[in-house]
Amino acid sequence: MTSTLRNIALAGTVLAGLGFAAPSQAALIITPGNNPQPNQANVIDNPCTGAIAGPALTIQGCLNTDSTKLVNFTALENIQYAAGGQARIVAQDGDFSNLTISYADGSAFTSLILNIDANAAGSVTFTGIPGGTSAPFALSASGNNFFTITGESFTSISFITTVGIIGLDLVSDVAQVRIGTAVPEPASMALFGMGLLGLGIASRRRRQDGEA
Repeated sequence: MTSTLRNIALAGTVLAGLGFAAPSQAALIITPGNNPQPNQANVIDNPCTGAIAGPALTIQGCLNTDSTKLVNFTALENIQYAAGGQARIVAQDGDFSNLTISYADGSAFTSLILNIDANAAGSVTFTGIPGGTSAPFALSASGNNFFTITGESFTSISFITTVGIIGLDLVSDVAQVRIGTAVPEPASMALFGMGLLGLGIASRRRRQDGEA
């Protein structure tokens, strides 16, 4: 085995030992209810730097902690914001049945909380990219259908609603949206740095041994 191949193999062993192994199978965990997660921020509709206000197929909000971090809300019909501080999404014609949420810059997020206000009883199915599609969850017409979504570093999360009457748009609005982004743990980053330092020392010693 050449010195380069040995270094690559050693790097893989060190990274795996520090928890940087290949990711496991994608997961999509849906928990009914409002269960706050670490590093979450509210999505608001104003003031946001450079956001699309709508009505449009895609409108944008931003984080209450960063007016430049834009969040896309995309539907198959024109949507817009209702009055209020937090982003409350409604359809231009009154009701809608599907929505996709993602960061405008394509970055990943690790959790999402939203409240789906339904105008009739039905069900909702979520799809995470990555993560796959969930089983259907019941929606009540009470106006309080909170869901907490975790389990993966998502690039987008979508939902679609169904009801017994085919063609009926079930959602009056989506509100109280919170989104969470992972922050590297200092201890993990320190271990990672120590591992790289160790690899550098080992590589240098090999070069010195070869020159001797």
